[in-house]
Amino acid sequence: MSLQLITAQTDWAVELPEVKKHLRHTEDTDDAYIQELIYSVQDQLKGEYDLYLNAETYDLLLDKFPKEIEIWAWPIASITSVKYTDADGATQTVDSDDYTTDLFSKPARIVHDSGWPMPGTYLNAVQVRFITGFTSPAVIPADIKSAIYLIINDRWDNREDKGRRFPRISELILTKYKYR
Repeated sequence: MSLQLITAQTDWAVELPEVKKHLRHTEDTDDAYIQELIYSVQDQLKGEYDLYLNAETYDLLLDKFPKEIEIWAWPIASITSVKYTDADGATQTVDSDDYTTDLFSKPARIVHDSGWPMPGTYLNAVQVRFITGFTSPAVIPADIKSAIYLIINDRWDNREDKGRRFPRISELILTKYKYR
């Protein structure tokens, strides 16, 4: 199983002016560094909490169909397609009317109503394309944004390694979003 990024996000949960306001920083000389902190924190939230806050397109690649396909990213906006390579090496698309999705659970789930087709014996024979993220940064929960501000502020103030991932309060805020 692997996750392949197809289309990267074009917006962020928090933007540079908001972060600078939170940091009480008015100079423009550090904008590139602050922007790097924004990128870094959101990438770390993907790794630590499976939080994919903004719209991105991914392919989940599997060698075969499990009984239930699980997607360990949250939130999932939609499933674009489920495809597989058949025994003859041809790509087939599973009709979306033949499977049921549960995009609200953690993890999101996809179940075939009558049993998945049999792919050929290839590596990454099954491809599930999906879109992550909230519909816009404006609807990202305020507590997630607050945690991002706290983490960025901590990294701004403590530029050396403190031997911890996140400030304690941000971990407490994000705990309700962690499901692994």
